[in-house]
Amino acid sequence: MVEDLPALAHLRSEPHVSVSDFRQAMRRLVGAVTIVTSTDGRTPVGLTATAVTSLSAEPARILACVNLRGSSFRTIAESRRMAINVLSAEQTDLAKVFGGLHDNPLERFHPARWETLITGAPVLCEALAAFDCVVDEMMVAHSHAVIIGEIKAAKVAAQSPMPLLYASGSFTTLQAPILNG
Repeated sequence: MVEDLPALAHLRSEPHVSVSDFRQAMRRLVGAVTIVTSTDGRTPVGLTATAVTSLSAEPARILACVNLRGSSFRTIAESRRMAINVLSAEQTDLAKVFGGLHDNPLERFHPARWETLITGAPVLCEALAAFDCVVDEMMVAHSHAVIIGEIKAAKVAAQSPMPLLYASGSFTTLQAPILNG
């Protein structure tokens, strides 16, 4: 079966998609907005991320892509712990705070309430859902690291407001659920 596949080696040297085309296409991919956090035991760090997805239920694993140049990556890589906090539509301001550049990254944590579960990584008290993880594996690919978290604890909000989403360069949310029929 594999022998029947055409050789694709020539495509590796052909021109790649332009950055502009890539960005325009990716703007159409809707993503859940999360805050990925970690700590070295003294200082919390965090970033807003949409490149997060489930990997497996058994064993429970989640995947997040984190920029190598950010201070959060270094702390996650060294401490081997992270929490992924899923935001609701009411938490747009918090997503902006963690998505921006601040002279003092600690200021990012002040507008909200935080707790810890098992690993010590900061967990947002009002998150729609939170996944407390130890780093299982990391793979560096160009400008980012693909980080696989082994989920040690999960927390789900008692109420379920609309999730915060990112699409076409803007924050948004679900307008109305589509009924499966």
